Amino acid sequence: MSKENMTKEEILDLCGKTAREAQIRDDVCSRSTLIGLKAYFDFIPDELIRASMSLCGGAGASSGSCGTYTCGQLAVGLKYNVPLEDELKNPDLQDIGAAKFQAFRDKYLAEMGTTMCPEFQKKVFGRTFIFTNPADCEEYWKIEDHAVKCADVVEKATRVIAEFLLDN
Repeated sequence: MSKENMTKEEILDLCGKTAREAQIRDDVCSRSTLIGLKAYFDFIPDELIRASMSLCGGAGASSGSCGTYTCGQLAVGLKYNVPLEDELKNPDLQDIGAAKFQAFRDKYLAEMGTTMCPEFQKKVFGRTFIFTNPADCEEYWKIEDHAVKCADVVEKATRVIAEFLLDN
């Protein structure tokens, strides 16, 4: 089926399933999210997918903002932020992107309950892991199905992001 003929639900399924498969394969939430989005949205460049690996594990393995959230914000920014040269000529144009990233933040929080990697860990694994702590890293990597469990979060988040991009 061509992209032009897809229903909204088919698009969300495509993005979510592709992200889930990438997460299970690669265990990189941020990159998996953008791989999922790129399955439908042509404006996601390969360079951004490559760079996004640095955002996994709560923004650079720092146990901060979830990679799905930060990459959702990048996708929103790519779609709605005006080019810098236009913004410099007319600073009011910055408000367009700001309104979109705030609306996305609100939708993500409403659907996902948090933007923070450790909070997702608590929901999924029953505890948090601080990736700057070697003992926590060791415990995390011992969880045999952690990529599959994280894939549930990645799939749902990617669907939330895709829906926002379609509806806005």
